[in-house]
Amino acid sequence: MELPLSQLGADAWQLESTGVNRLLARIRAAGVPLAEFAGVKPYRGVVTGCNDAFLVDSATKEAIVKRDPRAAGIIKPYLRGQDVERWQSEWAGLWMIFARRGIDIEAYPRVKEHLLRFRRELEPKPADWTGDKWPGRKAGSYQWFEIQDPIEYWKEFGKPKIVYQEIQFHPCYALDTVGQFGNNKTFFIACADPYLLAVLNSPLMWWLNWRHLPHMKDEALSPVGFLMESLPIARPTDCIRAKTERAVGRLVEITRTHQVTRRQLLDWLRVEHEVEKPTLKLQSPFGLDCDSFVTEVKKVRGKKKPLSAAALANLREEYARSIDPARALAAEALTLENEVSNLVNEAYGLTPEEVALMWETAPPRMPIAGLSRR
Repeated sequence: MELPLSQLGADAWQLESTGVNRLLARIRAAGVPLAEFAGVKPYRGVVTGCNDAFLVDSATKEAIVKRDPRAAGIIKPYLRGQDVERWQSEWAGLWMIFARRGIDIEAYPRVKEHLLRFRRELEPKPADWTGDKWPGRKAGSYQWFEIQDPIEYWKEFGKPKIVYQEIQFHPCYALDTVGQFGNNKTFFIACADPYLLAVLNSPLMWWLNWRHLPHMKDEALSPVGFLMESLPIARPTDCIRAKTERAVGRLVEITRTHQVTRRQLLDWLRVEHEVEKPTLKLQSPFGLDCDSFVTEVKKVRGKKKPLSAAALANLREEYARSIDPARALAAEALTLENEVSNLVNEAYGLTPEEVALMWETAPPRMPIAGLSRR
């Protein structure tokens, strides 16, 4: 590949073809910075400094609240990076004790009792510490029972927003309308615009981000704050916005339905068929036909626990009842993904030739590969 000398100047070199660089310039020129489009900049999730103390499961949360009902006001549902899925996150039933700076910990005696178990790990490092390794948290002006970093924007967590992961292996942005907090492996934009969500999840934006964001191990992308703020977001026409919002709303709904179905199916397999540790294929069951589904169950049970004729019939009945409808929804979702991709391309004013070039130079894990690319 030949490159013009003008691409090898004092700035960071662009070792891309002239066509790709033209397309990059066109996409950037078609949009305004994300922070301007959304009216807010992205924020990071909460850095506690000691997750073992502040992040708890539902059983621990219920035990604290049972003895101290007021504590419910400072224990928030939270998402981990791994909980953020495309379009809609799946909450894992986890909670954060959000003891922000200035909290009166004496007003929450059971929370204080819980945190006291971790006091050694929670103590801030003294300014005059001279030892080799401090057993607690980093130095700072916070109390031992407080979240480590100041979170001045904490009220933004309660607003409808778009959440995403600190490490991105594929475009995975989700809508949150219930006010979940996030840990330090998540970021969020306090804006619930379905069109913006569509752009962020689009093949076009993944194509751009592959060339815009820093790369990490295994070619994951790191959504560095200032680079995310500057992402070019094209302003849509009223028609494009209306069509995109309808499609995204349905994609969120389908994703939520899939999550519930998958969770119920795995619970059913555990109770009815002793599938305690489902295979990866069973954890993503909507890509399986009926025979493959049965084969995966047999694999988990092993030769020592063969399926009876009744159990086999039971599995096939459940497949028809839950997985078959979910597979139909998955086909609908694929069509909607294609529609959203085309609408985003249209918003940026891409020609058919530019769309073709985008797919010819697509990075790994480009979403909806194989669909029509007009």
